[in-house]
Amino acid sequence: MLDEFRQKVCQERISARLQEVKQDELIALVKLQAEVKARYLVAVLDLIAPNMTDLESAVAAARRYRELAEEIQKGVQTIVDGVVAREISMAGLEFGPEFSSDIERAIQEFILAHQEDDDIAP
Repeated sequence: MLDEFRQKVCQERISARLQEVKQDELIALVKLQAEVKARYLVAVLDLIAPNMTDLESAVAAARRYRELAEEIQKGVQTIVDGVVAREISMAGLEFGPEFSSDIERAIQEFILAHQEDDDIAP
């Protein structure tokens, strides 16, 4: 009963500010996260460059990219969790009367597939 109440309150508060999430928006977030993660990896590898002169600034830049990538990933996961919990609606995604973990797995697979297909250069 408490979970149902929590879900209803969350759904009301979220839907007051966010009507729905489109699949294209979720894909764009996943691609953005992949791009920032790639920039983080490049920044980390730059730390061992023989011509590195300002290690402190380079570490700070790598840290910013890591923090951005982590924050975007948390956002993506929060949106997915909200969709799975039916707090956020997603166009084209319909739930049956019984909720199952298959929906969550399908969304996760969808995200992974589109993240792997991403061809954005760092």
